[in-house]
Amino acid sequence: MRLPLLTAQLSRTATAQYLTFAPMTKLLVTLLCTCVSAFLFAQQSDTLLLYDIPTTTVTAYGAKAIEPIAAPVSRLTETELDRYDNSSLLTGLNRLPGVRFEERATASYRIAIRGASLRAPFGVRNTQVYWNGLPYGEPGGDVPLNFLDAVNVDQLEVIRGPSGGFYGPGTAGTLLLNTKRLTNEQKKTAVEAGLAAGSYGYFRGELKLESANEYGGYRQFRIGYQRTDGYRDHSAMERTTMQYSSLLGKSKEGSETRLHALYTKLDYELPGGLNAGQYEENPRQARPGSAETNASIHYHNMLIGVTHNQQLGGWRSEFSAYATGFYFDHPFNFDYKREANLGGGTRAAFTRDFTDDLALTAGAEARFQYRNGQNFGNDAGQPADLNFSDEIFSEQSLLFGQLVYKPGAWDFTLGLSSSALEYTVDRTFSANGGAGKTSFSANRPLSLRLAAGRQLGKGQYLYASRADGFSPPTLDEFRTNEGSLNVDLDPEVGTNYEVGYRYAQGKVKAEVTAFHFALDEAITSFTDERGTQLFRNAGQTRQQGLEIGAGYRALDATQGPMSLNFYGSYTYYNFTYQDFEQRGTNFSGNNIPGAAPHTLNLEISAALTSGPYLNVFHTFMDAIPLNDANDVFAESFQLLRLQIGFRRGRYDVFLTGANLLDEQMSFGNDLNPQFGGRYFQPAPGRNWQVGVRFVPPTSVGGYKRSAD
Repeated sequence: MRLPLLTAQLSRTATAQYLTFAPMTKLLVTLLCTCVSAFLFAQQSDTLLLYDIPTTTVTAYGAKAIEPIAAPVSRLTETELDRYDNSSLLTGLNRLPGVRFEERATASYRIAIRGASLRAPFGVRNTQVYWNGLPYGEPGGDVPLNFLDAVNVDQLEVIRGPSGGFYGPGTAGTLLLNTKRLTNEQKKTAVEAGLAAGSYGYFRGELKLESANEYGGYRQFRIGYQRTDGYRDHSAMERTTMQYSSLLGKSKEGSETRLHALYTKLDYELPGGLNAGQYEENPRQARPGSAETNASIHYHNMLIGVTHNQQLGGWRSEFSAYATGFYFDHPFNFDYKREANLGGGTRAAFTRDFTDDLALTAGAEARFQYRNGQNFGNDAGQPADLNFSDEIFSEQSLLFGQLVYKPGAWDFTLGLSSSALEYTVDRTFSANGGAGKTSFSANRPLSLRLAAGRQLGKGQYLYASRADGFSPPTLDEFRTNEGSLNVDLDPEVGTNYEVGYRYAQGKVKAEVTAFHFALDEAITSFTDERGTQLFRNAGQTRQQGLEIGAGYRALDATQGPMSLNFYGSYTYYNFTYQDFEQRGTNFSGNNIPGAAPHTLNLEISAALTSGPYLNVFHTFMDAIPLNDANDVFAESFQLLRLQIGFRRGRYDVFLTGANLLDEQMSFGNDLNPQFGGRYFQPAPGRNWQVGVRFVPPTSVGGYKRSAD
């Protein structure tokens, strides 16, 4: 099974270890082994850079692919996402500075861009996601990222921090996910496939097919299947995704219409959190009662959408529309949820290039959802008496505009947006009384983004920006599992200031970003005695950080028999409560739970033109506070992973190993449990995968895809 890149151990470390890098002896030994082994085997082709610093490649904020952008944007290509294995996006995303992608239970994902996962005890929140240009996620910000398999994403861009509303409300960041053509040739059929098996009953298979016609159109079908018995008791998972994409029309240059459809069937068990005693006794056990009540999640999801891009004179337009629906069946330890959801939305953006130096973008986005949900008692894994029944209508709207002026080596950006969100809950039945309608709204009349950048000669770029962040409560934060409606929960509002520098010359690429984010009414989570996740505002917080990423190509396979690449990223966070008092206890000045002060990633990849390759990955994560009082910590840890393989022609055979130091870790820890101290979600020990891929035709020492 795929082991998360970033995990956390359990007991609290000493203060000195918490503030500095943990066991340096183990780190030095790991690095020595890494350096020696990297010269023995190899990785990808001469066309591969370890890290794609986004000076000339990103398209976020509507940028053209040839221009720099004054924002903290990182891009990952398909070869970077596949470098360890292709069972999820975890490893690829976690190598980026400022990003932590966690897997609490198998297929239960949580993303923390720039810091704490305090608002996301489960799922993805406070992060806007777009898939192939389609808005992906519910109104308000709940994002079912586990509906996507790795086969459904070929490349991605990550915007760290608030976007000023260009991509909707949020204070954490934005993910832009895309698939691409398998071939750029006409009248050709392309095929890719892969099989892998591994520890704890892991099995994965995927297939990609594409047929292109003589007119430039294509039809593409993808299927991904993945299952595992899981490391812990009651932690099995099975997922099937099927995707169809096609070019519906390309009437003339600059005008095209694409169709994307996705079906997902997902089932996974929830082992639940453990307290410290249970973890020490047997980390593979499930929380008592989870298996008996069949705590698990079952989804059927369908998404279909259309995108249309067109250029008319000096105008460019991008339009998308989608419809989605899913059925949700969720027995939990104390109750049983069933929901049916229907939703849809649209996004349109229009760009006018007045001159080569001046461009204006304006647009709108809207999302709608209807949910019919029932909550029952749980009788040994079967629905019992009905507790309550709701019909929920959710609406989200966004207006945005952006003006970009580029005189000479300078560029200046002014962005404005306005957003609104509304929930209406019609409780048609309640066993405890209180049926009726409840409405909630959160509006932001104006959000502002200002940015300025300057190219400092060849391959160097310096920028500074100021962006407003606005993030209303998601539906799962407003309407929690036990049925309460939190009408007093306020949206988060803050302002982010940052400076960044990028360097890209010769064999070296590097990026440095520093930020200061002042947030008011921060939303935090806690659990009640049942284990239900609840939410509250935590007053003011201050979030300061430093993010560094760098890549170096030491050897080039076009000039010799071997390629050798180095990559490293480092993240420093100082996230604190400024004004937070709860139930008579003042937490002001304490560290915000869920954020690691220091995170370090190191990678070495090498490739021989004769076919063998090796990738070695090392991650260090500092100790993490797990509650507001800062008296329980997840210990620091070091995670060592590798991939060794042989690629010849279109065949790639590989072996991967994760957690090679066999460290005892907890990943996706639960924050602020009020009763029971169930903080810990144990992660797998040392585990392995072996697999084979049928990939595109190879170039020197690796494979070469159609242009990104």
